[in-house]
Parts: sequence; C-alpha cells; structure tokens
Amino acid sequence: MARWLMTSHVRAFYQLDPITPREVAEEYGPLFTGETPDICHISYYGEQPFGYLQCYRNVDYEDWAELPGLDHGISLDLFIGEPAYLGRGFGQRMLKQYLSQIAFPHFNEERFAYISHNAQNVTAIRASEAAGFRPIDEFVEDGDRVILYRFERNMSQ
Repeated sequence: MARWLMTSHVRAFYQLDPITPREVAEEYGPLFTGETPDICHISYYGEQPFGYLQCYRNVDYEDWAELPGLDHGISLDLFIGEPAYLGRGFGQRMLKQYLSQIAFPHFNEERFAYISHNAQNVTAIRASEAAGFRPIDEFVEDGDRVILYRFERNMSQ
C-alpha cells in the first residue's frame, strides 16, 4: 500500500503529499480493522493485488454530508496502485464489481453512490462514467475543480 501511494499516478490525484510506511499504517490500519465506519478492500486480478477501494455512508462524515444533497447515500474512494493495470479497463470493472458485490450489499438501505474526481483526472472520470456514474455537481476543493458523480442503484434487483 505504501509503495502504491508513492507512485506518480497516485500522487497526482489521491496522495498528494509524501507518506511513509509508518504513516500508511497509522492512517489506513484503523480502516482495515473496523475501527472506522468505512469498509476497505484490496482489489485482485487473479493472485495479483492491483487496487484499493473504500466506501462509507455520507452521514458518518459530517463535512461530506453537509454538501448539498449528500445527506444520504454512500461515497467511494479508490485508486489503481499497479501501473501495469492502468488504461486497461480495470478501474471500470473494479468499480462496478465493488458496487454490486460489496458496497451496496453492505450498505443495503442506500440507493445512491457518489464519487468525486479532480477535473484533470480524465482516466478516473472515464472509468467512473463507464461504470455508470453521472456528473451532478462541481465545486472547488483546495483550489482544484472537482466533479461530483452519482450512481443510482436499481433497487428492484
């Protein structure tokens, strides 16, 4: 995980500041051990880990839930850590499978999923749109234009 967080493509949009293995353990350890309301997973292709995903209910994070319309639903954060898996459709597949097999079954009362991307992160935007997310809003965060996307789950399934 620490190696992934220090790759240039992850540093560009996800982990902006350098991070040490100890800091990774301190920051991400509680997420994986259930000490937070998040659920977190490593994505594999066969035996090879290649990506990270986390999901949480918006109401569990006050700052996020205060954004207009985000007082419900779940939000996701993710990245592909292994450069060899970039630009090959893994992001889209990872996102779709995570929503259907893990995120929505875990948060089964939720209908909407949200994800935000820096407007410059074209690769992530394409993956999210291919997975069925649609843009609903834009805002500025830390001086960067961010696009908020929403996915609506088919509740009849």
